[in-house]
Amino acid sequence: MAGLLSFAAVSPDTKKVGIQELPPFHDKLPLHESRIASEDLTVSGDLPGLPAKAVRFVSYPDLLRLPQVNFKVTDDPNFKEATEIGGVYLEEVLRALGISEEGTLIAAICDDKYEAHYPVAYRAAHHPILVLQINGKPLSQRSRTGDGGTYGPYLISHASFTPRFRVLSYAEEAQIPNGVLELRFSKEHEVFEAIHPRGPSAGGSSQRLGYTIARENCFRCHNSGDYGGNKSGRPWSSLARLAQTNPEDFARYIKDPHSVNRFAQMPGFPEYDEVTLSALTAYFQTFASGSSSQ
Repeated sequence: MAGLLSFAAVSPDTKKVGIQELPPFHDKLPLHESRIASEDLTVSGDLPGLPAKAVRFVSYPDLLRLPQVNFKVTDDPNFKEATEIGGVYLEEVLRALGISEEGTLIAAICDDKYEAHYPVAYRAAHHPILVLQINGKPLSQRSRTGDGGTYGPYLISHASFTPRFRVLSYAEEAQIPNGVLELRFSKEHEVFEAIHPRGPSAGGSSQRLGYTIARENCFRCHNSGDYGGNKSGRPWSSLARLAQTNPEDFARYIKDPHSVNRFAQMPGFPEYDEVTLSALTAYFQTFASGSSSQ
């Protein structure tokens, strides 16, 4: 379960980032069948006029021709200090591709197979930004804090972030991935159906609460079929088996992964209390008899 409880705030002295002025588009973004440059953004999924699960590429210069927004963010943990970002709202990317806002979920797929998810309600509340420049320069020219890598080819941030809700010990988290390679556009109800609680206990209160937390958190690194992240290498069915056969270890792994596996790369969630851990366990147990392909 990847992700930190993190908030990006706009500084009071917000100022514009110098982004190259290019003629705006009056029609849809041009899509290319093959990659032209390393910084091309991959787009896939439900693309108008193309076969299902089509894959196309959008050039960086063309993204710069979309309406740009500019903010100075001060509390995005991708950055160790106040940082000027410039880019385009994900809503604007939808418009430029001719994709309907209604019912569309955007998944940002990263170089480490992590996925961030932007359903309709999240976009309406938080207006995530596909970042094209940091302090006036392309992401490929900006070193990432901590490991010396780069942020690119793309990352997603916000002008500001305030959680909309809390579920037990979980507060809504900002979806702020870096190393974004691809945006996938899917029908929201189909994506979330893949992880909806199953079986006769699916309607229980604990199961519903656990579902909300898992959808917001676990789904970034663990997949169910075609949907969800693959960073962990452990699909939904694997989590379900552990929750069913050893619920104590399942709860301990969430709270403190290294107490179960000293090689674990997943961050722990020490703030999760027993009620929260029980809700997650009950939710995943509804999948215990599911297909191993999930």
